[in-house]
Amino acid sequence: MSRVGCQRWVWVALVPGVLGLLILSAPRAEAQDPVIIPGLPGANLPAGARPAQTAWPYTDLPGARSATPTDTTESPPPSALPYGLAGNWFGARDALFDRGIDLRANLSQFYQGTTSGGLRQTFPYGLKFDYFGTIEAEKLFGWEGLFINLHGESRFGESINRDVGSLVPANFALEFPKPTGSASALTNMQIEQFLGPDFVVTFGKLNAADGVNIHPFLGGNGINRFMNEAFVLSPIYGRTIPYSTPGAGFSYLRDLDPVFTFLVLDSNGRPDTSGLGHMFSNGATLFSHLRVPVTPFGLPGHQSLEGAYTSGRFSPFSEDDYIILDQPGNHAIRRSGSWVVTYGFDQFLVVDDETPTKGWGIFGNISLADQATNPVHWFLNLGAGGASPLPSRAADSWGAGYYYLAASNVLREALRPVAPIGNEQGFELYYNAAITNWFILMADVQAIDPAQFEARSSFLFGLRAKIDF
Repeated sequence: MSRVGCQRWVWVALVPGVLGLLILSAPRAEAQDPVIIPGLPGANLPAGARPAQTAWPYTDLPGARSATPTDTTESPPPSALPYGLAGNWFGARDALFDRGIDLRANLSQFYQGTTSGGLRQTFPYGLKFDYFGTIEAEKLFGWEGLFINLHGESRFGESINRDVGSLVPANFALEFPKPTGSASALTNMQIEQFLGPDFVVTFGKLNAADGVNIHPFLGGNGINRFMNEAFVLSPIYGRTIPYSTPGAGFSYLRDLDPVFTFLVLDSNGRPDTSGLGHMFSNGATLFSHLRVPVTPFGLPGHQSLEGAYTSGRFSPFSEDDYIILDQPGNHAIRRSGSWVVTYGFDQFLVVDDETPTKGWGIFGNISLADQATNPVHWFLNLGAGGASPLPSRAADSWGAGYYYLAASNVLREALRPVAPIGNEQGFELYYNAAITNWFILMADVQAIDPAQFEARSSFLFGLRAKIDF
């Protein structure tokens, strides 16, 4: 047997062993209640944890409602907050929280590679720092209903993304703020003003991935749930919604859960700039999202419909934040206007009796785009995930998903003579093991049939170690 063949079988044997070790390892972490950052709902939640209903604290504003007997209008005591490895900073964190400032950071380390197939077999190492901050203006200087949300990112090292031959990055977290080298950027500076318990206006520099974190099974910024971009942020939105871009809009809420959102965004934003200097230089994007709560058999879920339209000029080869397409110099015709429509659902099948904000269920999304301007014609993902069903592993989570990407016919015809591509599909399975309250170890396997014809079907294995500070 060849050396490559031996290595392949070693990894195939190792994967179930690592997954079994994570599942059966002694539980050292207690299950934590969800931690909700205003404006970034679910940003720190494991899969299957839903944002808990939060009472509206500003009852004297126009349209506000009075607190019911089951509501609580007080913030949790600082001592109840689950701090990480750095602890309470000798009391400084409590003091800042009392003044309306909540600061959190985490470090995620990735060791991921292709055990077979792809363009080449490598196992690069990379790491990602994420910094989150929330300022509650009422506590800080008496301005009721105003929140400022911050998200900074730093990445170092290398990723597997250019070695697979796929259009969709296998490691979302290490693709931003830049896909290679060392880079840092403030990707979210969002200002939110509540005008009542059910209505909020927002503006600033918005991080698209943070907005997906309201989903109970998808999202997670590539550091909490799935690693592949197909289950973090849909790759079909590269033309209409850049990863980090200026924008403004509003949301109608029900128990602080967004039901309808409308945004106007710059279609040309970048993570490493403010975007103000060239704002709307290539048109604007209109985005709307309807997300209706449903409760079949008393189990929570959502049905959603969203659409985006941009007035900018694009071709399938235009710069794209979400698709790996290295074909510089292609002079495809740029056309005005590009659109995307998406239907999606999430549905819990099991909910924890003692902790009703936790459970597991299924999800799915299907999107269609203008293939004259978008490298993706249509996109589908389906899967399941949530909190671990094992009684002794209450703080763990898992997920399994399948995606299919149909490449634009315009893109395929243009590339046929030089670098032919086809459609792409992939599968991902992960398990998050809570070793302590601040340390999560994740094992991840992916099988991808990449779009590039020169790349073979690939099998990926990865480990992710996340430390909350």
